[in-house]
Amino acid sequence: MNQVIAKLWLWFWRLVPANPILVRVVHGASRRPRHAWLRFAYLAILLLVVLFSLSSYMTGTNASLSELAKGASRTFAWASMTQLALMSFLAPIFTASAITQERDAQTFNILLSTPLSSAQIVFGSLMSRMYFLLMLLVAGLPIFLVTMVYGGVTTGQILESFAISCATAMITGALAIFVAMSAIGTRRTIFSFYLLIGFYLLAVYMVGVMWDRTWVEASTPNLAGQKMSWLTPFHPFLALRVALNDVYAPPESRLTAYSGIVRFALAHPATAYVIWTTITAFLLTVLSIFYVRRGAKTGEPTIFKTITDKIPGGRREATTRPPRTVWSNPVAWREAKTRAATSGMIRWITAIAGFVGLLILFAYHVTGNLSTSVVRVFVGMITIVQFAVALIIATNTAATSMTKEREAKTMDVLLTTPVTSKYILWGKLRGLVTFTAPLLAGPVVMLLSFGIYGAFSADRPPAIWIETGVELAALLTIFTALACVLGLKISMTAKKNVTAVMYSVGILIVACGAATGIGFAIVDQAGGEMGALLAPFTPFTAIHVLVDPSTLYATPADFESGATTARASAFVGSLVAIALFAFIAWRAYAALVRDFDMTMRKQSGG
Repeated sequence: MNQVIAKLWLWFWRLVPANPILVRVVHGASRRPRHAWLRFAYLAILLLVVLFSLSSYMTGTNASLSELAKGASRTFAWASMTQLALMSFLAPIFTASAITQERDAQTFNILLSTPLSSAQIVFGSLMSRMYFLLMLLVAGLPIFLVTMVYGGVTTGQILESFAISCATAMITGALAIFVAMSAIGTRRTIFSFYLLIGFYLLAVYMVGVMWDRTWVEASTPNLAGQKMSWLTPFHPFLALRVALNDVYAPPESRLTAYSGIVRFALAHPATAYVIWTTITAFLLTVLSIFYVRRGAKTGEPTIFKTITDKIPGGRREATTRPPRTVWSNPVAWREAKTRAATSGMIRWITAIAGFVGLLILFAYHVTGNLSTSVVRVFVGMITIVQFAVALIIATNTAATSMTKEREAKTMDVLLTTPVTSKYILWGKLRGLVTFTAPLLAGPVVMLLSFGIYGAFSADRPPAIWIETGVELAALLTIFTALACVLGLKISMTAKKNVTAVMYSVGILIVACGAATGIGFAIVDQAGGEMGALLAPFTPFTAIHVLVDPSTLYATPADFESGATTARASAFVGSLVAIALFAFIAWRAYAALVRDFDMTMRKQSGG
């Protein structure tokens, strides 16, 4: 018996604590300045959020103790949300890069030839990256403890917040490892993961907060009239809202009609979320073990391929492939078509899902089953989710546009041709925007449908103004082009796909988050016609206000009296914003063209 226990302990010791990959990565990467700067940036973001929130909620010199406690509670809420968002962003990058960096450096096959088992490779890659994330959480703990000084924040809330963040890092990390092991290629790995995580976090959160049909009837409404959603145990931000007492979980005494597992999950959603994510992360990690050496057999014929090759017409030779029509700019054609070929199904599924959702809302609106106010809320929600996913996809794809050329050794060939830098970059930018266009087309088409129906419907006021679709089509295209220029800029200077994606998406999230927070504050403060004029200058305020301009007014009567002026103000603001951001995109593109030759030749070793 003792020998069995000793062997099990030795096996576990070699699997995790003494795992060669874990030891090598932690010992080597911890000395890199990049990781020190990453920790500094993480703590700086948390500290800025805490200081800004404290200065906002605790401005009075003679504030009472209850007011100080309330301010500390709100500060803790903002810090917890920021920490969870950072974990959701950093975990996939760190863990996916554990495999993709090995593939990029062409050392993964060498790793497979070592005596390391598949379990050691998977757990070593995962735990080596989770180590840095856990250290980030521990490093940020003193900042959270500051919020306990004035009361209003309990130790249990801090523990729940950190447990949710840690569980989110584990599930996203395990999912990234699984995608990296089962997929082939860095671009598809990062693209698929960000698409899945971004869409899930945005869509489920907005549905759980805004759709009252998902609310648990037994829960107590908060001051805003919101109840806890059934989706709370399955979403980190919804579970965090319960831990922060923004919404209230129903007590088990009101859930006697449900089974024990459902009753526990609804009464303790944060605990349920941590439990199921931990179990799922472990199962995904174990499942990834079976894919470690599967890539070595990629070129071998499978049973299914052997059968399909024998079916007439199932195997197409190269000579039978139909000719392709290339655009006037082959670089743009290649960028759009090759991207669509590697991830077309995921892109089209996302685009179709958003279009179908808006189409269902349109059908309910035409039949009169949904009020105008409800239609505006859900149309804005779906459009925001669709555009957020499109921005992430555009930035991620642009960030790998140049690095993939260098990794494939095709940039040196491209630089020897008579093709100019302007031709290359314009082709890249045009191809990237074309690649993202299907994700924007669905919301624009449906907004135009709502506008046309409202213009010719005399029995009710229009849910969406007819010009809203045109305004948002131009605005969203310009914002997408700016995201592509950002990705191209970083891709020109970065050496690896993972680095380019990390910086590009990170800058995008920080910029959009800051612009959205400031934009909503300014628009809400201005209100009325001035709010409609200023809303188009940030992407998400533009969608929110142009789709639902009634939020700029205190009452429906005020909106009816000022709708015409607000409509004109929104149109003028959209024209100015389109011209301004088009000029910014053109100047940024011109800077890329100016620096292209020197930067790319230096990166290529020329």
